[in-house]
Amino acid sequence: MAPFDPTTLGAVSAGLVALAFGFAFGFILERAGFGDSRKLAGQFYLNDMTVLKVMFTGIVVAMVLVFLSSSLHLLDFEKVWVNPTHLWPQFVGGLLLGVGFLIGGY
Repeated sequence: MAPFDPTTLGAVSAGLVALAFGFAFGFILERAGFGDSRKLAGQFYLNDMTVLKVMFTGIVVAMVLVFLSSSLHLLDFEKVWVNPTHLWPQFVGGLLLGVGFLIGGY
């Protein structure tokens, strides 16, 4: 039953799994156009909504899969750690990240 404990694989195997997931995540983001500064700046100028569409689709798919696997008893949701939300640090971090994206795209 999920969630799986990666430490049971051993340190080297867990590192390789993490590396593979990180590479796949970066590859998918690059293929979606998240590496293009014009596309990122277009998101903030409301010209290009690709970033919003890809992120929203990813969030919805993850949400549906988590709740579906939880309802099918494939995932023990009680063992899933959800970080507490701190709004002000997230707001400031998002603002700084957005300004950096705008400067990079400009």
